[in-house]
Formats: sequence, C-alpha cells, structure tokens
Amino acid sequence: MDGTNTSTFDIRVPRSDLVIWVRMPRWLCVWGILSRRIMNRGGTRPEMAPGCPEKMEWQFFRFVWTWEKVYGPRVAAGLTAYAGDRPVLVLKSRREMRDLLDLIGAGA
Repeated sequence: MDGTNTSTFDIRVPRSDLVIWVRMPRWLCVWGILSRRIMNRGGTRPEMAPGCPEKMEWQFFRFVWTWEKVYGPRVAAGLTAYAGDRPVLVLKSRREMRDLLDLIGAGA
C-alpha cells in the first residue's frame, strides 16, 4: 500500500497483504530536505524530471515538521480501523529500512 491519505484507507487497507508504514523521525526527514538542497544547490536531482530544480519551500518544510502531530494519529486510527488481521510493519529508522530490503533481497 502506498500513501497515507486516510480518506481512502477503507478501500486500500483491506485490499493489501501487508502495510509498511515508514514513520521516520521528523529531524531525519528535515535533514533529508536540507541535505538534498545543499547537495543539489538548486539543480535538478537525477530522479527528477529535467527542468525541475531542487528548491526549498517553507510550506513543505512546515508540513514535514508537523506531519507526525497532525497526521500520525489519523493514520494510526485508520490502520487500527481497517487493517484487521493484516500485518502492519512500522519502520522508524534507515537501518530498519535497510534490514527489510536486505531480508527481501536475501530470498531472491
């Protein structure tokens, strides 16, 4: 399942086999924003479309900083309401993400 738009949880969560919630600390998310800005210095990141320079918008910075407080409880409630017996895996660090990717890759 991709995305945390809770208005469609009633449709998406019951249809998923597994929910992976990447719930990184906000300082790490902010660090990612700042480091991308510094590394790209207004240029276009390789994964972005040509002509879309890296920029820092304060609205986005604020959204990321307040996301956990504003949206985290909504996502948690939506998962509680609709997950049923589906496993919900919450990843809270880059290490946990790497470990999961290593685990998935080990079986391939």
